[in-house]
Formats: sequence, C-alpha cells, structure tokens
Amino acid sequence: MRINLYAQNRHVVIVDGVPIVDFMEGDFMEVELHGNAAQRTEGADGPAMNISTAQGATITINLKPTSPSLGVLYKLREAQQEAPYMFSIQLVTGTQEIISASGCAFAKLDAFSSGDAKMKDRKFKFECLECPMDLSEVLSLIGNIGV
Repeated sequence: MRINLYAQNRHVVIVDGVPIVDFMEGDFMEVELHGNAAQRTEGADGPAMNISTAQGATITINLKPTSPSLGVLYKLREAQQEAPYMFSIQLVTGTQEIISASGCAFAKLDAFSSGDAKMKDRKFKFECLECPMDLSEVLSLIGNIGV
C-alpha cells in the first residue's frame, strides 16, 4: 500500500538549469495559470460558453534574503537583459505536482526592504508561455476523481 503525504521538504525549483535553495517559510512558491478559463456569454440565441486557450503562467518564488540563490538569480536576470533569451523552470511541489514551464523570462522585480528585526522575503516572478502540469502523482494521492 502506498502512503501519500504532503511534505514541504520534497519541493524542487530549477530555474534555467540551476537548482534554487533557501526559501522563506510558509507558502514560498506560487503558480498562477493563465487562460483555459470559461466565461459564460449571453446572446440573442441563448447562453453559450467561451473557453480561452492556455496562456502560460506567472510563477513566483520567495527566498530568504540570505539565500545563496539570490546571486544566481540576479546574474541570470542580468544575462537575460544583456542578450534576451527565454529559459525553462521545473517545479515539484510538496504533493508531487510536476510543473515544467517553458518560454520563461523574468518579470519586473518587486521592491524589497531590509533592516527590520524579522527577515522579509525576496520575490522573483517569471512569466512563462507554456506551463503544463503532470498530475499523475497527485491523482494517486486524491484518487481518480472525475478522471
């Protein structure tokens, strides 16, 4: 019998082939999928449903301000500014969702602050053209509901 657990320490984040480490506590990874959304429309001929195509995603990761990955990410961002290119990002969540985003680029960096008694996270956002998810491990966790 297979036991499935949520384990935060099972996560993996790889940006442009580089493993990222030293995340903030709590929710340090966010994936916002764009498109593939349904919108009901009303017309003279009755109701209809429009479903948009998948439009990629925005991926956000939150690092500690002492993370050794900060320098790596700043260098990757500078390289992208000097000679624009797109890269890939691979994520594995604590429930083993596998996300392989491609056509990725750094989004605008959020402001950050320093000096308070408590460390504040450093956010890095990435815009990605494609963001498929492999849910085979998750489906075994929750069961094959509706599949």
